[in-house]
Parts: sequence; structure tokens; C-alpha cells
Amino acid sequence: MQKALFYIVAGENEKERAVLGLNVAKRSHEFKRFADVKVIIHGSSQKLLLDEDKSVKEVVDYLIGNRVIDSACAFVAKKLSIEEKVVSRGVELKPSGERLSALVNDGYIPITF
Repeated sequence: MQKALFYIVAGENEKERAVLGLNVAKRSHEFKRFADVKVIIHGSSQKLLLDEDKSVKEVVDYLIGNRVIDSACAFVAKKLSIEEKVVSRGVELKPSGERLSALVNDGYIPITF
């Protein structure tokens, strides 16, 4: 059984795509479709971590609560001025390129949304 890395990189106008990726990651974790599931959130998709829409918040809360989200990009969070809010939600900020390479080198297969 493989390990999956959901790399959420959808742009500003692609909220639906990013939410789809988060939902697939959640369901993959819930139903144990992979040996392990991790999520890295990069780019403006990080705003979803702070989204108050009930359906988005439920997915994000599940992923955070179950430690599925590995990290969000530190550089982008700083650029968007949301570092403190993201960290207060329980998500670590790390360089996403470094995390991506570390997880791929650890056997995770990247799936992008």
C-alpha cells in the first residue's frame, strides 16, 4: 500500500478545486485508502485554512485534528500576512519545496489539486 501526499496548489480563483483536493484527502484518510495521507497547502489555497464556510471548515478541522496536514508554505503565509492565524489553527509553516522533497523522498506519491 502506498503513501499519498496531497499537494494543494490551486490558485486564487480555483477555490472549488482546492476544496475538492482537501475532501479527497479527508476521505482517503477516513477510509484508509493509502498507508498514510499527508497534505501540503501552498499558494493562496492557504486562505482555506481560515475559511468560515461550514463545509470547508469541517474538512479543514478534520484534517488538522487528525494531523493529516503536514504544513503550509511559510513564504506564502508571510506574503499573505496570515502566518499567525494559520499557526493558531494548528498548522505548521514550513518551506513547501523542502517538505515536498522530504515526503517524496520518504516514499509519498504526490497528488496535486
